[in-house]
Parts: sequence; structure tokens; C-alpha cells
Amino acid sequence: MTVAEFIAFLQKQPQELRVAYRCYSEQCLLEAEDIEISDKCEPRFDGWVQNKRPDKPIETYLLLPGN
Repeated sequence: MTVAEFIAFLQKQPQELRVAYRCYSEQCLLEAEDIEISDKCEPRFDGWVQNKRPDKPIETYLLLPGN
């Protein structure tokens, strides 16, 4: 999902909803300072993204918090 696709998705959601994310066995409210832009490896074939490594191609991501 790109940032543009994420924005389009969010625009279709009820605008009064608070945003929370899973954090271990509970949930936490999302705050702007919890979101970062970070360099990681290109996605693997299964969709997982590994931490930045010198032997892999790098891509920049908008990174949301999580476990």
C-alpha cells in the first residue's frame, strides 16, 4: 500500500473515529509522533519487510507502530 492508497482508504472511513493500533494483547491510540519515515529492505515475496541490511536493496517506508 502506498501513502496515496492509504489516504484514499482513510477518506472512506467514518471521520469521527479515533485511530488505535494493536500493541501486544491490548490497543493503543495512534499519535502523530508514533509514525516515522524509515529505510528498510525491499519487501520479500511474502510481504514481510526486513530491517535495513547492507546486502539488500533499500526502500523508504511510512512506518506505523506495532508490537
